[in-house]
Amino acid sequence: MDVSQIEHLITALGFPIVCVIALSFFIWKIWQKNCEQNENREEKLYAVISEAQEQNKELSKTNSEFVSVLKSYKDDLKEIKDDVIYIKQELER
Repeated sequence: MDVSQIEHLITALGFPIVCVIALSFFIWKIWQKNCEQNENREEKLYAVISEAQEQNKELSKTNSEFVSVLKSYKDDLKEIKDDVIYIKQELER
């Protein structure tokens, strides 16, 4: 749009109306850009959340395996402790 067209609009419609139209157009463009940025941000957040959920699943699986290993170590330690107590009692006799 060149200057002569803007002058014609101002003389035909009036300065306030032309300003309102221009500001409306400006707000509409900003709104579109803001919506686009929000969509991009949401997509990135969904990707991060999805990745975090997968990592949490793997961590839960690893933790449950670790608990079973600890239980077996606990049983082994109890057996060793019982053997040491038995050997100690045998040596004292």
